[in-house]
Amino acid sequence: MKLFVILNKKNLAIILALLIIGFLLMGEFLSAQRSGFDGSTNALRVEYLKSIKLEPDDSEVASKNIIIPERFGEVYENYNLIQKKAGFDLSRYKGKEAVLYTYGLAGEKDREIHLIVCDGKIIGGDIASLKLNGEMKSLK
Repeated sequence: MKLFVILNKKNLAIILALLIIGFLLMGEFLSAQRSGFDGSTNALRVEYLKSIKLEPDDSEVASKNIIIPERFGEVYENYNLIQKKAGFDLSRYKGKEAVLYTYGLAGEKDREIHLIVCDGKIIGGDIASLKLNGEMKSLK
C-alpha cells in the first residue's frame, strides 16, 4: 500500500512555520534550563561561589527583595554588561521579583559578593568594593 501526500504551497508554508516555532520554543526551553544555577538554599549558593573560586563568608548573609526594572536606564544597562561578562543576562528577567543576597568575601573586609536569585535560580551577581569610589566586577 502506497501513501501519497500532496502539499500545496500554503500547507507547506504552515508546516514550515510550525516547525520554526517549535524549534524556537525548544531553544528557549533548553536555554532556560542551562542558564540558571540552583540558588534555592544558602548551601547551594555557597557551593556555586566556591565553584567559581570565590570564598564567601556566609556567617552573616543579608537578603533583600528586589524587582528587576521593566526598562533599563544607563545604570542598569552598564550593570547588565557586567552580568554578561559572567554569562548572565538580566534583560530576560525584566519586571520580575528576585532576591539579592550579600556575602562578605572571606579575608577581605572591604569587598562583598552579591548574588541575584529569581525563582530559585542564580541569575546574576557581582563583586563590589566597599571603598569610596570602589569598583564592581563580574563574578567570573
